[in-house]
Amino acid sequence: MPPPLIDQIFRMPRRRSLDMPPALDRLASPVIWMLCDQPRAAQVLSALSETLLQRAPGFTVLLSYPEGAEEPPDLPGRVCMALPFDEPEIVSRLLARHRVAAVLIVAQDIPAGVITALGREGVPVILAEADAPRFASRWGRVPGFARAVLGHISTVCLPSEGARSAWREAGMSNAALISCGRLSATPVALGCNESEREELAENFRHRTVWLAAGVPEREEEAVRAAHREALRESHRLALILHPADPMRGPVLRDMFSEHFITALRSEDDQISPETQVYIADTDGERGLWYRLAVACFQGGTLGGEGACYSPMEAAGLGCAIVHGRMFGRFSEPFDLLREARATRMIQSADALGSAICTALRPEQAADQAHRAWQVISNGSEATDTVINAVLSAAAREEAS
Repeated sequence: MPPPLIDQIFRMPRRRSLDMPPALDRLASPVIWMLCDQPRAAQVLSALSETLLQRAPGFTVLLSYPEGAEEPPDLPGRVCMALPFDEPEIVSRLLARHRVAAVLIVAQDIPAGVITALGREGVPVILAEADAPRFASRWGRVPGFARAVLGHISTVCLPSEGARSAWREAGMSNAALISCGRLSATPVALGCNESEREELAENFRHRTVWLAAGVPEREEEAVRAAHREALRESHRLALILHPADPMRGPVLRDMFSEHFITALRSEDDQISPETQVYIADTDGERGLWYRLAVACFQGGTLGGEGACYSPMEAAGLGCAIVHGRMFGRFSEPFDLLREARATRMIQSADALGSAICTALRPEQAADQAHRAWQVISNGSEATDTVINAVLSAAAREEAS
């Protein structure tokens, strides 16, 4: 008996051979493959895969994203690479080298070729973020095509309950549809050394602290002017200045010492009750600084390429966020927080001091932190739902 039409379509000869990156060899089985069709979704998968690896360190993750998206950082257990979105040959090449336990696809358009190739090999497929069954392939209108492709999908994580009817009409069973909400690029909460936090909190006792995180050189003067303005309203206010380039620590100490009593983290300067600026010129300690601060200015947002860090980092640790108009690669998390009125946006550097003073007021700080936490919670619930679906499918595949 000849293979079904759907199989014949995707077994047609390809006009080009696909070169697979050598980085695939860094993967160790079992693999969970995550792929997406949009740059924004690459950020979502970067955060989601980090959470998954913390929960299930026995897996490795292949994260593939479209050309033009910013490459997520490689983490232990995760390999990231740009690959064509709907290329069945990737499946055969990947399965020839590794045991794939499950595949998560975050996309609006369904990659029918990839899904069909995975289905032939019995690999479970989980789809998220798709409002309706819409196909990337030109074959989508062929009779029986949609039902055949959807038959290879184990679970669809619906972005809203309203999307259920479109999937049911296309032939998906109700049991395969899970409501989870929209995914967001909510990173894992940054950790810190708890003894360090307690010691620094004691040093800053009875004082209000604000943080300027990831400040590029072009914004250093704006931060200095903002702190001078804010000190007029709260004379015991302290600033933690985290530069985008930690090597600028000594230069910043000289610069800020012209106006403030300043201490430098990298030289173990002691914080006294009179210290007005603490220059945190070290890497890997942002979780510590967010926990000490009431409000945070997102460095990089006043110009240039945009924010150095995702605002979700600060939001997840209770900071009231102040930022400019340049979001850079973090436009999606900024938009989510702004829609919830969880941040304060300024139009120019001159407005930074006033905005910080407002954000530091207890009622304002509490309101912003609460709104931001609602955004974080909603994103975390959606992430947990998708991860549970992926891990459940992977566990069944590994047990079979």
